[in-house]
Amino acid sequence: MKLDIDHIQHLAARADVTPNTFQTYTIVAACLFIPITAAIWHTPHVRDAFVGPKVFVIFTHEMFHVLAGVLCGGRLHAFVIDPNLGGYTGVSGLKRTVPRTPDPYSLPTPEQLFWSPSVVVTLLAGPLGSAIIGFLYIFAGFDIVASKIASFTIALGLLVAGAYAMHWITYMSVFCSEAILIGLWFGAHGSALRFLVLFFGAMHLFYTLWDYLEDAVFGKTHPSDCQELQRNLGLSAEAWLAFIFLFEALVFMAATLAGICVFKKTPEEMYANAAGFLPT
Repeated sequence: MKLDIDHIQHLAARADVTPNTFQTYTIVAACLFIPITAAIWHTPHVRDAFVGPKVFVIFTHEMFHVLAGVLCGGRLHAFVIDPNLGGYTGVSGLKRTVPRTPDPYSLPTPEQLFWSPSVVVTLLAGPLGSAIIGFLYIFAGFDIVASKIASFTIALGLLVAGAYAMHWITYMSVFCSEAILIGLWFGAHGSALRFLVLFFGAMHLFYTLWDYLEDAVFGKTHPSDCQELQRNLGLSAEAWLAFIFLFEALVFMAATLAGICVFKKTPEEMYANAAGFLPT
């Protein structure tokens, strides 16, 4: 009986959402990275310096479109990763063969007549996938060891971005990003890695918002997800953006609460665990 009570008390302590000092700093950093990422993504010249991380984020987003489209029975015929033109995934074979009965009070586009559930799943897979990756990175940012593990996926993703590099600026951006990541491993047993992980979490989680704003500011060649949803389903791109942004904000709060509850450690315990995991 005592063991059961101790177990319940342990679970209750873990469920406490009151952050300690370490977690408070993490929350503040995660919140600050949202406007910082927005500025980096849309400021001329600065956005070019961060082209390596951008390509990584775009590649991950488009891969979720690819996976959903192929799993729904489509055929991939285009896959473009470009930090300036935007990402684009072309999947054929998902639309209806017989048009829907049009609304007599509207003028539907051909896309709206032939859309199917497979089209909707493929379109929404990108924002959902980016939100999942963003959730995991922000969640991992609440623990140094988890951030160390997450940093391996970031390093691999940046190498993939390097494979799509078409300009020396991209190569330099990837090289500098990898150098920063490696350098953070050797400072205080990698404790600062969590800030890099939080940064990439904000980039992934709110990518659909950055993509829409980038198109509005710079006029990209490839349309954003919100514009594609408008073209296929009829609701305005702004309305889709509002829905997706609300979803992203809820995911951000969920990642924060999960990080607070799961990584309930004192700063001393966290630094001790970090020193014992792949010490540097």
